[in-house]
Amino acid sequence: MKIRPYITFDGQCKEAIELYKRALKTDTLEYQLFSDMPEVPGFIVPEEYKSRVLQATLKVGEDFIRMSDCGYSPGFKLNEQESERISLSTEASVEEIKHAFAVFAEEGRVAMPPTETFYSPCAAVVFDKFGVMWNLSAVS
Repeated sequence: MKIRPYITFDGQCKEAIELYKRALKTDTLEYQLFSDMPEVPGFIVPEEYKSRVLQATLKVGEDFIRMSDCGYSPGFKLNEQESERISLSTEASVEEIKHAFAVFAEEGRVAMPPTETFYSPCAAVVFDKFGVMWNLSAVS
């Protein structure tokens, strides 16, 4: 079994994709919009949702992250607050950790700046501008 992150957004997924590509020095493997969906009887995608991301996949090392704008559901509002309930843990080189941290911190909130710890030569915690918590840890 593998557990992989699937991050949802409320209309900001395209912007998040660009931020994550820059921070993680990666590229998009897959990218589909709601307008790309095949017709489903009884389900109509509202016009304002057609340009939203149905699903995107970013390659990160030997793994990947999936992302999407929240599916259309009348009255449903995605939680807009940042949360510490779940975070994305990233293991990489010190240089990669410092780079990702700097990009995420540009418009995000720093919880712990890059520092040497008993468990890592460089660890940091930052919430990106979308409220996603990143636990960054360099491996020695």
